Amino acid sequence: MDKVRKVLIRNGKQYFWKAGDLHTDAGMVKEDELKKDDSYVESQLGKGFTMFPASFLDKVNRMKRGPQTLLPKDLAIISYYSGIDRNSRVVDAGTGCGLLAIVLSRIAKEVTTYEREEKNIEIAKHNIELLDAENVTIKNKDIYEGIDETGLDLITLDLPEPWRALEHAKKALKAGAYIITYLPSITQVMDLVNEADRQGLLVDRTIEILEREWHVEGKKVRPSSDMYGHTAFLTIIRKI
Repeated sequence: MDKVRKVLIRNGKQYFWKAGDLHTDAGMVKEDELKKDDSYVESQLGKGFTMFPASFLDKVNRMKRGPQTLLPKDLAIISYYSGIDRNSRVVDAGTGCGLLAIVLSRIAKEVTTYEREEKNIEIAKHNIELLDAENVTIKNKDIYEGIDETGLDLITLDLPEPWRALEHAKKALKAGAYIITYLPSITQVMDLVNEADRQGLLVDRTIEILEREWHVEGKKVRPSSDMYGHTAFLTIIRKI
């Protein structure tokens, strides 16, 4: 797989370079120029571009999406409230396009992600390779039927009925470890909390994250008319 190596920006538009010459609507940029460490290059038409080495976030923009994925605001909160570190072992379900598993793998020692749908597995495999997430393993299994791993530090559940996995999760987690669920409706959260109580798990909190961008241009400062509002409720549960 050819991976994105450089990102070029001109007038707010991004161009991604993998190999060879880069053809854009502002002209062609030669490969020899793109290989340089410079932060500024020009096309053969004399049009200028700002150039950076591709970061993790730049590569995320080139992912195959497939199923709807979590937004950065939710990914960041999950990473924080999970309490994981470089020694942590994580199970994630369901995989979808793999973004949550990949983000967690940048912190944790290893991530195993459960997915039933073959089409999602193929998308996730592509994205795992694209983002060099070598410590992510995909398991073609329904987590409702059980969790093979034990001594886990975190289980994330992006599933319609995560309460069906709580009994398995309880057995698989270390004492004090976390379960974090991602649910779009509060009625689902109610069912989850009721089952967590029945299982003797500690429900720490349920939150939603709202994100609004601001435009800052000289002395003209205003909030954006668009915002990332409700996407899902995140419920943090802990094994006692």
